[in-house]
Amino acid sequence: MNIAILMSTYNGEKYLPMQLDSLVGQTISDSITVYIRDDGSKDNTVKIIESYKDKINLVIYKEQNVGPAKSFWNLLSKEIDADYYLFCDQDDIWDPDKTQKLIEKLNEGYSLAACNCRIIDSKGQTKISKRVIDPPNVSIPRLFVTGFTQGCSIAFIKEVRSFIIDNNIKCIPMHDIIVILYSLSIGNTGWIDTPLFSYRVHESNVVAKNNSFFKKLKTTIWNWNNSSKNSMSNVAWELLQKGKELTAEDKSYLLAAANYKKSIRNKLFLINYKGILGMDKKCLRSYKIRIFFNMF
Repeated sequence: MNIAILMSTYNGEKYLPMQLDSLVGQTISDSITVYIRDDGSKDNTVKIIESYKDKINLVIYKEQNVGPAKSFWNLLSKEIDADYYLFCDQDDIWDPDKTQKLIEKLNEGYSLAACNCRIIDSKGQTKISKRVIDPPNVSIPRLFVTGFTQGCSIAFIKEVRSFIIDNNIKCIPMHDIIVILYSLSIGNTGWIDTPLFSYRVHESNVVAKNNSFFKKLKTTIWNWNNSSKNSMSNVAWELLQKGKELTAEDKSYLLAAANYKKSIRNKLFLINYKGILGMDKKCLRSYKIRIFFNMF
């Protein structure tokens, strides 16, 4: 059994040793190779990584800064042959059995598995003991509103990666959402409700920034305006062309998403789609605004 853990690093010297220690301590560490793409760090990140080469199977790629989404996608696209793949952030802490539990879940017949987590602060103190309270309702339309989990919580089988690479998927708003969408198109997802890692929220983490409402709004609009190439409507179009086992209902939603700018009817269909009812109000509001202003 070969397991590839894919990590992108950037100026991570403060928390990286704790994460690497947790990978060394995985119950099935003998089956793991950690592939790290450093995204042009200016601090001691690379030196820290190299100091772990005698503790765990590790491969490092020192490359130029391209940002987290492209950095992870670059890793996924490299010739890394494994039976299972997991994404890993540089500042979290994995429980010793995280990898093992996710692989066991995949072996129940799932193409992708995800697990719950706890939220910790910069000092490692637990702030939220269980991030997701209710088991997520996962579907392709719901993923077009918001992701159901973080990329660092998922594991997926070789066939998912091969399908994505062989079909030359090009529209990548974020690496994890694409992997999850195509996992659904060729199989199904499994969920582990027990938290299996500590997700760190700190001052350098986007989730933790305490910007004003207007700053957040300005940043959000900038992101929408600058994501046209990798828009969700383009994701929908590519998924329609290359998805393997899409239901008639999924195809109907994706067709409307791919062509929403062409008619009010498509916009209303997406906004009022029954399959997204009951989702988080903030996510739904953002979703509807983007559709209304042709930023989806």
